[in-house]
Amino acid sequence: MELGRKIAQSLEAATFERVAGVGLANAEENRPRIARSVLELADTPLGTGEAAIVVGAGPSLYRRRSLERLHASGFAGTIVAADGALGACLRAGVVPHVVVSVDPHPERIVRWFGDPTLTAPRDDDYFRRQEMDPAHRIDELGANRALVDLVNAYGPKIKVAAATSAAPAVVERCEQAGMDLYWWNPMYDDYDKPGSLSRRLWEMNGLPCLNGGGNVGTAAWVLTHAVLGRPRIGLIGIDLGYAPGTEYEKTQYYPELRELLGDRYREAFIHTENPVTGESWFSDPAYHWFRDVFLEMARDADCQTINCTEGGLLFGPGITTASLDTFLATAAGGTNHHG
Repeated sequence: MELGRKIAQSLEAATFERVAGVGLANAEENRPRIARSVLELADTPLGTGEAAIVVGAGPSLYRRRSLERLHASGFAGTIVAADGALGACLRAGVVPHVVVSVDPHPERIVRWFGDPTLTAPRDDDYFRRQEMDPAHRIDELGANRALVDLVNAYGPKIKVAAATSAAPAVVERCEQAGMDLYWWNPMYDDYDKPGSLSRRLWEMNGLPCLNGGGNVGTAAWVLTHAVLGRPRIGLIGIDLGYAPGTEYEKTQYYPELRELLGDRYREAFIHTENPVTGESWFSDPAYHWFRDVFLEMARDADCQTINCTEGGLLFGPGITTASLDTFLATAAGGTNHHG
């Protein structure tokens, strides 16, 4: 556990090393396609009222049937989804107003939008090995084909808040599906430092830099309060950890931990009891770091963040916990009140 925390502390620099180069190259390649800034979303009608829901792709989404319940409630507020949750949303009949995409990976991320070029399982076992969207694990090709159709059908109703770091394959797929793209720069480093990458990006394209907290779920929450200005934000599927009973080998960063630590990889996992459910969830160094960053940002944010995930590891100062049903009931009241 101590080992996990120690690795988490060094992750900021490691993540910067890993993503900055490819993110910058993608920004160069995406440049001719950039037409709109994410700031334009602030003036776009996206649902009614002041409440919003941010949807992450964590396991609680399925364990708590959160999307089915959201759909049944007729929630009229704004829905912002991480790209990894798009398929689950559409299968449950929930059409997000905005989908956020950040990760620069050249091949993986396009799968969250349905990859029309996928005709045989790839060597990369990312989707088969871990639990982010069970549909892909059960029938990789069938799930992908169904998702291609769903995204093609609903694409014109969905806006994409794309980081300039997004893989060109993702950008092409979104355009092909009729999705409108709105752009932003990830904040890679301190804007005021000499030789800052963030500043270089801003000078290149003039787009706002957002601190996305190192992962797409946090970025979706930042966009919802900082750009869309929603004062009450409910979270579902934002677990920042793994459900009880998940095998270490099926976690997202297992190959990297194995490579780094050899047989000691088990020591990198950090187990914590969820104070609401009493379940013991666990994180790896990456998720532990994401959680620390989210909590730090939540304390300073000028919005109310209500965790309705009903599981996971995101709790602490700056975050209120409530059941999804409670949040939806109060949001419905607020929506009517605001017309």
